[in-house]
Amino acid sequence: MKTGTDVYKESTVIRDTYRILPFQGIWTWLTGKDIPDRKPLWRSNSIEMIFWSISWVIIGILLIYWALNGQMALLPSIIVYLIGVLFSVSGARYVVATIIHQGVHGNLLLNQTSNKILCEVLSTILITQPYDSYRQFHIYEHHGKDFSTVEDKDLAAIYKLGFIPGKSKKQLYINLFLTLLSPYFHMSYLSGRIKSNLIGVQKYRLVMTIIQLLILSYMIWNIGIVSFILFIIIPYVIVYQIVSLLHLITEHVWLLRREKETIRDSHVNNSIGRFCGSSCPNSFALRYWPQWIMWAVAHLFYHLPVRMLILQGSLVCHDWHHRVSSVKEWYNYAALREVNAIKLAKEGKYDYTEFWGFHNSLDYVLTMISYGEPVKVSDLKYRLN
Repeated sequence: MKTGTDVYKESTVIRDTYRILPFQGIWTWLTGKDIPDRKPLWRSNSIEMIFWSISWVIIGILLIYWALNGQMALLPSIIVYLIGVLFSVSGARYVVATIIHQGVHGNLLLNQTSNKILCEVLSTILITQPYDSYRQFHIYEHHGKDFSTVEDKDLAAIYKLGFIPGKSKKQLYINLFLTLLSPYFHMSYLSGRIKSNLIGVQKYRLVMTIIQLLILSYMIWNIGIVSFILFIIIPYVIVYQIVSLLHLITEHVWLLRREKETIRDSHVNNSIGRFCGSSCPNSFALRYWPQWIMWAVAHLFYHLPVRMLILQGSLVCHDWHHRVSSVKEWYNYAALREVNAIKLAKEGKYDYTEFWGFHNSLDYVLTMISYGEPVKVSDLKYRLN
């Protein structure tokens, strides 16, 4: 595997091939990698990101409703439904893994009280971990001294789900496939989400959760179990939890901190940049058209869904976040990461680990886990969100 400035040069070459296309802002968003000194059409902010995340959920709900209630033939209904699920899950994951995530870091709104109120409302609606417990775990444990130790509940989740160092890469791939389809995994994940909203929470949060559960119960009675499964269970439980695990397992290398390795070094060494996309063909000449068709199909049906579902928001540059987690302009993640990358490359100190294509990130993580020393997992405490 290439390391140091060679990684930066290769990655930059791939991104530079997109210069043949118009609308560089779109390709920066899709790939997650910016080009130096690009001038955006407008200045983004946290409020805009909140708007987009919620809008995607609303668009998804409307498309699912149209698919189930519109007067369409079966095939168009299925297509509209799948697109609705894409937007619903993407918006929900954007809310949880980017908006609420930045909220617990205090990077979202003007003060911590505003951050907490917004995060509590959104996490109650989506039945995910409450603000207080998420902040305690994420800020003081995952971003602190517990990172890359058995006390890190994210690392513990990976190990408890069977992704244990010492297994062969083939065994890890099989385990991933079986886990994603496992009813036990989905039921335990959902059970954990519900319990985190009912047990050990403040009274106001308990009341909010009960109201939300009553609303969902009314939905079952009003629209029927089949429609409820199509509206709620498939997008916000099954698909949501599948893409959540796919994000989590590729977020870091998930190896225990080595002896004498500092906390900061473990954050740098175990975090991964996950860019979406691949090199563009050399030109629009007729002889390159077959390559352009393959490129377009891959981007539309693979890289774009991955970007929306698994690596939405700033997650595509999560390696940068683990270096500078308190940046208020987090929404400019691609540009700010690139500034830092250029600086490190010029100094000959480039130490990011990054891959183009989600499959390459996944393969790297499973390869590294397979090389690790076996770990006892019986007593590990973990969480999923």
